[in-house]
Amino acid sequence: MTGGYDFAALVAIFMALCATTDYRTRRIPNWLTVPAAIAGLVFSAVTPNGIGLLASLAGFAVGMSLLLLPWLLGGGGMGDVKMLAALGTWLGPMWILVAFGIGSILAAFGMVAVLTLSTLSHGFSSTRKRYVTAAAAGPSTVEALKARRVLPFALPMALATWLLLAWMLVAAA
Repeated sequence: MTGGYDFAALVAIFMALCATTDYRTRRIPNWLTVPAAIAGLVFSAVTPNGIGLLASLAGFAVGMSLLLLPWLLGGGGMGDVKMLAALGTWLGPMWILVAFGIGSILAAFGMVAVLTLSTLSHGFSSTRKRYVTAAAAGPSTVEALKARRVLPFALPMALATWLLLAWMLVAAA
């Protein structure tokens, strides 16, 4: 495995910080993603078992491109784009695709769970009434109501990355 336990620990900590920050604030700040991307490039270039600078740069490009179009179309945040780009510097182009695929599946299941629990706890008609009432109060109230029903993407991505790292560690042993 690339870099062994140090690699896994650094990536796992980065994703834990992203998930925690995204959950609490609904943002993934530059002070977290930019140093992680730089550290990933340096780690990949200088460690004996690193993936190399070119693979790290390719991982950055692939990670950046995965959510760039949805962000441009107004879906998702730029923090998610930068998180995937930074993660790509660590994982490389192939493994960022695997992590993203697993994370997307986990996000889909998570959203179904969030929507189901929200509907079960409030009922279909009650949920509709809440939105109608919120709409009358103004756009900020509707946005606040929607924010409670959103699953921050860093959470399933962190879980996916941890699963991938665990698999990589077991496979390397």
